[in-house]
Amino acid sequence: MLAAAPRISDAPANLPGPSRLRVVDLLRFCAALGVVLFHFGETRAWGTSNAFPAMSAVTTFGLYGVCLFFLISGFVILMSAWGQTPGHFAASRISRLFPAYWASVLVLGGLAVGGLITDHRPSLTELLVNMTMLQHGFGVRDLEIVYWTLWQELVFYALIACLAAVGITYRRCLAFMGTWVILLAIADRADAGLLKQLLVPFGAPYFIAGMALYLVHRFGGSLFPWLFVAVGWALGLHSALAGEPAAFRKFGQALGSALVVGVISLIFLVMILVAVGVFDGLDWRWLTFLGTLTYPLYLFHHHVGFLLIQWLHPVLGNRLTLAVAVAAVVVVAYGVHRLVERPLQPRMRAALERSLTADAARVAPPETAALPPAPSMPGPALTPPAPYPRTAPESGYLPRGG
Repeated sequence: MLAAAPRISDAPANLPGPSRLRVVDLLRFCAALGVVLFHFGETRAWGTSNAFPAMSAVTTFGLYGVCLFFLISGFVILMSAWGQTPGHFAASRISRLFPAYWASVLVLGGLAVGGLITDHRPSLTELLVNMTMLQHGFGVRDLEIVYWTLWQELVFYALIACLAAVGITYRRCLAFMGTWVILLAIADRADAGLLKQLLVPFGAPYFIAGMALYLVHRFGGSLFPWLFVAVGWALGLHSALAGEPAAFRKFGQALGSALVVGVISLIFLVMILVAVGVFDGLDWRWLTFLGTLTYPLYLFHHHVGFLLIQWLHPVLGNRLTLAVAVAAVVVVAYGVHRLVERPLQPRMRAALERSLTADAARVAPPETAALPPAPSMPGPALTPPAPYPRTAPESGYLPRGG
């Protein structure tokens, strides 16, 4: 069996290029910008569904920026969880996700309660449940339409934490991905709702393919990881085409299907090139800056952009309003990163990691039972041997990360 095989992770890993893949930051920003342009081009805030007839032929496909997000998550989350305990992995993810998310719920919820709404004025209980990021699991309406992807991410993180609990190795990753694929098929065949919620069928193909591409990046190409990339691509195409995408309405079923297949395939191709090191030379620092804007841009753009477009387009016209709205949401994203994420993320992570060992100071040492004195024996006194000296392990003794 795969899980019982020797630990390939103890072999030297292939880690080409820089320690941080800055091209991934660029791709994350491009994915977010694609989603922004899709929402801004299609929003009813313009007062018409055809505000940009030529541009919408391209921005329609910005919707698939979410697929690129999930593919990147599979790659990056496995990389970040490798060698970590479940607790430390959870601390890193919670501190990464929640500061900007809480800010978005408070700010956008406040705007909605005040009457500046997109389509729904939330109740107090809806706002409170949204603060947990678990609203989808409890059947509570998302405050923002973009929040639905966060549930997919949370379930994926929980699955990776389970993998981290048994120890992440190359072969355990293969077994994990294989089990995930088989269970997806069983859940679909049996129409098992609970199992589908656990396996997140929409995001799963991209998460699985992203994990496989990280194995390619770390250990070099071999058949099993490439098979999982191919499976993820096939299942992703099936999911994208089964829902009658908007491209069908714009271009007809034949051309629309070809375009959707092309976009999904391009997303996979770009991440394959990342995995095999083609973009390792892109090591510009400003790409990391773009990456820091991605998450707050994704969280805030829809509500803020809707209001700005609604207010400005009668005065400025469509094109100038679109440019102003895009620039404004990027500025908002920078403000959230600078004022919320940068100060709170490290403090929150440190507090969570301290909380993991909060019981250490309260565990009383085991009491040593009093022993009766040893009977005196005739002859010379015996001196007990000196304890063995304690030495710190040398660097070569430390376990290898794998």
